[in-house]
Amino acid sequence: RALEALPASAQTPLTREWRVRVALARDDWPAVLAAIRAMPEAQRDANEWRYFEARALAATGAMAQADARWRALARSPTYYGFLAADQVQRPYALCPRDPPARIAATAAVEADPGMQRAFEWYALNRLTRARREWDAALPGLDRAQRYAAVVLAHRRGWVDRAIFLLNHGDYLRDYSLRFPLAERARVLRDARKAGIDPAWAFAIIRTESAWISNARSGADARGLMQLLPGTAAQLARRDDLPWDGAASLDDPSVNIALGTRYLRHLADRFGAQWLASAAYNAGPAALRRWLDQRATLAPDVFVATIPYPETRGYVESSLAFSVIYDWRLHQDPVRLSARMQPFGSTYAVPGAQALRATVMCSVEDLAAQGDAPPPVAASTQPAPATSVHAAAPSDAP
Repeated sequence: RALEALPASAQTPLTREWRVRVALARDDWPAVLAAIRAMPEAQRDANEWRYFEARALAATGAMAQADARWRALARSPTYYGFLAADQVQRPYALCPRDPPARIAATAAVEADPGMQRAFEWYALNRLTRARREWDAALPGLDRAQRYAAVVLAHRRGWVDRAIFLLNHGDYLRDYSLRFPLAERARVLRDARKAGIDPAWAFAIIRTESAWISNARSGADARGLMQLLPGTAAQLARRDDLPWDGAASLDDPSVNIALGTRYLRHLADRFGAQWLASAAYNAGPAALRRWLDQRATLAPDVFVATIPYPETRGYVESSLAFSVIYDWRLHQDPVRLSARMQPFGSTYAVPGAQALRATVMCSVEDLAAQGDAPPPVAASTQPAPATSVHAAAPSDAP
């Protein structure tokens, strides 16, 4: 009520946003539509509000207008773009671009002393030293050389470099670099043993650590799947898995085995991938609190009403990334909406009967995604990431 009482002159982007979220939580679609249309055009043009404006139009009987908006949004290969495509049964507009086999700037990168040191430290598994050398050397490279450095690092197994550098503009189409299938055999094996979808496991790794195997959060979560040592120790005891203390979480073989088991534990508890992902990020107690208040909401609406911005973005990212990884593994990904079973469901790995999307890239899709010149001419120096979650915006897979 306080938000509704604010005069227009006192509104801020945050208060306008929360007017929409409160209306969503109340399942009040006329109020959702009014709140979105009260936003300035620049704010209203965000994919989230484009999607929910269409949802509100559909809920209030304007189906033709809703379909037109969803069809336009479906050209965006993002969380809300995938949801929009599902609403109108459109293919997913994934327009991949692979790096060229030969890049002219590679020789200059290989001759750079700083990059030489970075790659040597990486080869010795001294990852922190390697990143320091990389960060020191990168400003001395031009745009073409930076892209060549990313490709060279990827080909040597240092896959996290691309995630931090190729996170804007036309680089977003470099899916093979930005969504690496690192540790593929291990992830597939451990996901199968745990009884979860491998694409989900890959997506959680990508969202949690951006593939930095020795990542550590301020809360002391560690490794590829960012497990807390206490949680990991409990899982290891319960499932009789190898455990040699907190430092062992930097070992992908330990981390992935335990992380996939924890995902299955949360999936059994909450019944759906998206709910388990929310619990993985915010904790089971917080998720239970939200479910006690809003469990009857549709899954897409529930996600939009998660009060923690980090967790809301985390769930959106991990779902969109699951689609990308499922596509990389199988070509025809399970539709995102099929991963969003309502609360009270029983978790199961998507099988042969799962609703899957075709993937198509049209000229119109390329235009909507801002097709640009080759990537060697489009790179910029990235800002230092402040956390592993800063690597990619939630709606920009």
